Amino acid sequence: SDIGKKAMTKASTLTEFIDYCETNFPANRYALIMWDHGGGSTAGYGYDEQFPNTAMTLDVFNKALKDAGCVFDFIGFDACLMATLETALVAEQYADYFIASEETEPGCGWYYTNWLTKLSKNTSMDTVSIGKTIIDDFTVACRQQNASNQTTLSIVDLAELAGTIPEAFNDFAASTMELIESDNYAVVSNARSRAKEFSSGINQIDLIHFAENMGTAESKELASALRDCVKYSRVSNSLKNANGISIFFPYN
Repeated sequence: SDIGKKAMTKASTLTEFIDYCETNFPANRYALIMWDHGGGSTAGYGYDEQFPNTAMTLDVFNKALKDAGCVFDFIGFDACLMATLETALVAEQYADYFIASEETEPGCGWYYTNWLTKLSKNTSMDTVSIGKTIIDDFTVACRQQNASNQTTLSIVDLAELAGTIPEAFNDFAASTMELIESDNYAVVSNARSRAKEFSSGINQIDLIHFAENMGTAESKELASALRDCVKYSRVSNSLKNANGISIFFPYN
């Protein structure tokens, strides 16, 4: 039926879509893939040409998923710059795994044919294997389209992230703040300036690289825990030090 024009960046639109799919296509497993433009943790996801100047910020995304009440095998973003800790912490409440890119994605985006064909033949295919296939196919398809295309894509275990990262991150944040407020602020400044940065101007950096640059006991613990959460990742040579999960960290 014709439901009329609705903004694709509104929480209610996404909630209605999820509810419709659950009602009309009930299944034992669900996945949610968000395809459109991505602007990272602060700018959010999506752009609707019929409703300009709007984006789905993380609080709106959270409301949509909360209201839908569906649990997903994975939530993926076939979009730029959404593999952030902030996005993962929202997705963690509603999914087992998270698939996204730290950097901008080439226009070709994900290659869906292969992994959907594999899944249709084996509906018990485990989620990490699905994620690996998505990541491998994305990497290959983008390079086939244009040899200069640069890609990064990762799959994160959200249960492990929820169980290990909050405490490690809080300890890291507290120790970092102590350095900033003391004569040792240059340790943080230097680590930030050397950290892998994505899409210049939006202040998103690879969190693992930044933490390892810091070299403190707390930062090493955080980096190790994050590496354990990233179950698979592929990165172009030019995107060295993209380890699968980034964070918004302004720098002057």
